[in-house]
Amino acid sequence: MGYVLIEWKKLKSYFPEFQEMVAMLEQQSLSLCSKVWPGMTYGRFNPLGTTQYGRTTFLPELFMDQNNDVLDDAHSPTWWGVNSFKQYFTSTSPTAVAIPGWKQILQGAGAGGITPEDVIMNLIGFAILDESILFSKLRLEIGDIVHVKMDCEEIHMYEQPAIIFEEGYTIPEETYLRLRGFFEASGFQRVVPLGFMLYRRKDTLVHI
Repeated sequence: MGYVLIEWKKLKSYFPEFQEMVAMLEQQSLSLCSKVWPGMTYGRFNPLGTTQYGRTTFLPELFMDQNNDVLDDAHSPTWWGVNSFKQYFTSTSPTAVAIPGWKQILQGAGAGGITPEDVIMNLIGFAILDESILFSKLRLEIGDIVHVKMDCEEIHMYEQPAIIFEEGYTIPEETYLRLRGFFEASGFQRVVPLGFMLYRRKDTLVHI
């Protein structure tokens, strides 16, 4: 797994392959959609009825924390993780795993940590939206592939750090997904997946 650490605001200038990667992932996912959602067309950001599938950003409600609580409106406790990627990591939160140590940051919101049905994810990296970076390493698992650890200590040099994969990943629906981090300190951390999702049923992603 190739990746770069970069300032988010400098991404397009210093990593020109970024737009090409996003376009490649879109084509890969569209090809997958034609196989798993036959008869439907691509409606982009405003799909019509049940004949088109759409596109949107990553949503917290499609992920769970280490305690298997979905990051949606009903997340408990209510002072973090409520429809947000912001989480609180200590030796007892979200579960009793000592710090320093490995803690789960995100996993798919389906049973057993799989991604939801009717959603195809295209992952290009992660943005860390905090002044204090609490972890020094990350490890990503997709399906039956456990990727090697990524050392992130140099990320402390950046003001708006992002970890960008050189190729990115198209993740089919109902695929095991987990991101873990080696935490050296306790506190709040907001790790936001970057990329986009394609979804088959608009009603599952609309809240009034």
